[in-house]
Amino acid sequence: MLQLENGQFIKSPNQQSWEEDAMFKDTGALFFDANGNGFQDLYIASGGYEVSSGSNLQQDRLYINMGDGLFERAENSLPEMFTSSKAIAAGDFTGNGLMDLFVGGRLMPFNYPLPPRSYLLKNEGGTFIDITESSAPKLFETGMVTDAVWVDFNGNGRSDLVTTGVWQPVRFFENNGNQLEDTTDQTGLPSMRGWWYSLAAGDFNNNGYVDFVAGNLGLNHSFTTSEAEPFGVYAADFNSNGQRDIFFTKRIDNRDYPYFGLAKYGLQHQHFMRRFQSFEAFADVDMEELLGRDQLDNALRYEADTFASAIILNNGDGTFSASELPAKAQTSPVKSIIVHDVDGDGHLDLILAGNIYETDPEIPRSDAGNGLWLKGDGAGNFTSVSSFKSGFIAPKDVKALRLITTPNGHTVLIGNNNDSLEAFTIHPQ
Repeated sequence: MLQLENGQFIKSPNQQSWEEDAMFKDTGALFFDANGNGFQDLYIASGGYEVSSGSNLQQDRLYINMGDGLFERAENSLPEMFTSSKAIAAGDFTGNGLMDLFVGGRLMPFNYPLPPRSYLLKNEGGTFIDITESSAPKLFETGMVTDAVWVDFNGNGRSDLVTTGVWQPVRFFENNGNQLEDTTDQTGLPSMRGWWYSLAAGDFNNNGYVDFVAGNLGLNHSFTTSEAEPFGVYAADFNSNGQRDIFFTKRIDNRDYPYFGLAKYGLQHQHFMRRFQSFEAFADVDMEELLGRDQLDNALRYEADTFASAIILNNGDGTFSASELPAKAQTSPVKSIIVHDVDGDGHLDLILAGNIYETDPEIPRSDAGNGLWLKGDGAGNFTSVSSFKSGFIAPKDVKALRLITTPNGHTVLIGNNNDSLEAFTIHPQ
């Protein structure tokens, strides 16, 4: 979509690349200058839960900007990447002036929550080389990545990497000049394993160091968790039928119980119906009694400590401090974040949005989010501004927010799942 001088958009007549690749399921996108010629090229992440592992439809794609709205697919610019990916972040890891790429693996098709691998791609003049094994081996085990940013979080002049993911903490990877080193354990942060969906950076307390805001599942969900009573998952082929079984769990008094009841699990495991003669009997059984210690010890296991969206402030000495965002920001999942000085007072603010409409029948959908402006005070604190006052409302199944420039000023674009794109123009006070 090409913007005209009056701020309206028209569809580019040069659409042949998109039509030729219509069979792909696009899961993420990033404009960046891949070949250093000053034009914005386009990287598209491919995947999806229904795409078979190893399928060519999992291959990510790079489109080179030829000008006038024409993009051509660069056929040999990327290595083989048969991973369902989503998060893409461009940064100069090597320090040679060219944008390298982090590409985060999102999921393993038909194998939730099995973690995929992620990639560090070195830019060699528009051709990208997979250097993950030599320069970032920890990226093979970052889990299901949802978002990432390149920033210099320690002030040494090199681009470092920060990622978020599901069942993962906010992870910090320091660029030591040759490798990305996982320094998460040295940040001073608590465990913070969550269902993180989004990540953004900015100096929110004006101390000269980059801070972060991370969007989580929120605190208005039927799933709840804490360090003392974490929400978890076990995954394995428990009934030996060749398919991975999933048991969400909740810890109560140091015992893990299945989150759902006999009505759900009895359909998948018929012997439960014979073994337990009532719903009450099933409700009193913990996971060890249900499946046995041997099976649980051999299963894939994850836990979450927090579902609260958070602000993470950089202390400037290599450590960080985390605190929850205001209550209004916890009413729904934060799927996307914009960092911008909305009211022109010189302090960075946040624009948040997100819901999850598509859920299993046993899980209520998350639809309480209406979009939110969080006003920053320049000291790392944020105050929520009501939609009635701000005029910003995004109550649909929001998946992404983007800030663009138009003749009328900065405009927030809202990407809604199965609905129209929406736009709000920002008018500073």
